[in-house]
Amino acid sequence: MSTGVIALLVAVVGVAGTLLAPVTTAWVTSRSRRQEFELQQRADRTERHIDAAQANLERRRDIYVALNSGARRYRFQMMADLYAVRSGTDPDPATEVARVEFQDTYAQAQMLVPDDVLQPCQEVRVALAEAKKLMEALAEDGGPDQRKWQETHSFLIQMWGAITAMQLAMRQDLGISTPPHP
Repeated sequence: MSTGVIALLVAVVGVAGTLLAPVTTAWVTSRSRRQEFELQQRADRTERHIDAAQANLERRRDIYVALNSGARRYRFQMMADLYAVRSGTDPDPATEVARVEFQDTYAQAQMLVPDDVLQPCQEVRVALAEAKKLMEALAEDGGPDQRKWQETHSFLIQMWGAITAMQLAMRQDLGISTPPHP
């Protein structure tokens, strides 16, 4: 190969490099920006997912607190009414308020909490409804029937088992307690 051909090839490569350098630089810059944009989108999605999970956890925790305190308050009010019936006084109207508040909270929980927590909540709701029926039957009799009174009292005491199971399911869902080992 002659020097003239080599010089021509070097010149062609030099001109091609000069002409292609801006195109190559633009392509590399574009690709780099696209990768940065995709990385930022992934980071934003991850952050939104974490924020949504945190908000969901807070909503569940709030509804768990309301369910727990509502069930305990309603049971406490029925226990106080039980002793009121025995002493011949009228039940406290606050019991009905506690019942309605618990039912409203339970209705909200049905839309927010997972099934493995909702089941123990349902058992507490059913037990509270059964206790209300026992209380109404006792109040309708007019006088304190000792056998019915004791049956209602025992039922209200035994409800702690259902409330405790509900609390445990809630705590496990929030990651506070670990499931019992079989």
